[in-house]
Amino acid sequence: MNPVLRSLFATAALAFSSTLLAAELPNTFHNQYVSSALGFKITVTHSLEQLENGRQKMNFRAESWFASIDEVSYLEWNDEKSQVLPLHYIYKRRGVGRNKDTDIAFEWAEGRIVDNLASSSKPLDTSKRIQDKLSYQLQLQQDLLDGKTQFAYTIADGGNTLREYAFEVVGEETLDTPLGKVNTVKVKRSRENSDRVTFAWLAKEWDYLLVRMQQEEKGDTYTITLNKANMNGKEIKSFQK
Repeated sequence: MNPVLRSLFATAALAFSSTLLAAELPNTFHNQYVSSALGFKITVTHSLEQLENGRQKMNFRAESWFASIDEVSYLEWNDEKSQVLPLHYIYKRRGVGRNKDTDIAFEWAEGRIVDNLASSSKPLDTSKRIQDKLSYQLQLQQDLLDGKTQFAYTIADGGNTLREYAFEVVGEETLDTPLGKVNTVKVKRSRENSDRVTFAWLAKEWDYLLVRMQQEEKGDTYTITLNKANMNGKEIKSFQK
């Protein structure tokens, strides 16, 4: 696959979009983002639903006619600690390079992370803010609501791999979007030993809903933009309250 398209899909896979009220259960949402590269349209859908057992299910899908990425995270919300606890994470990539699957479980009581595909496990340090590649998105927005400007998370991936994701607030901007003008906080994620930098713009007055994400690498820029938004079953037609 052309490296531009591959990078654009990677950018879309980093998208995070949700709504949280400080120290309360996350609101449900269903949002859509769009992007394009070399004439190909990429659609990203991201949702959070409340399950009957009191847990939440987050879905992410990035798709075009030639490829798709699907992610699902089952999680719990710890009200006392304002903390997201991931429980089960599933990832499927098709058509972007080689196919890839991940299936990991977080067994907090037993203190271990289990890779279900590799039939292996790794100790789970409950003192760390360990997240999966979707659940950290909710935690980041909660940390923004709590007034933090720098945050880092330990992310569990397949093969019992642990990675560090670091973010910082770098400013505020007013953006023009398909839903109107909106005041945002600009958050940066940088990586050690890499030229790739990712920026995210989150709506301050909408519980830090993601409205734009941009990846920059070696002079190339790839962007995804919010196209449709729904919070607690109600469509957001305009950011102008």
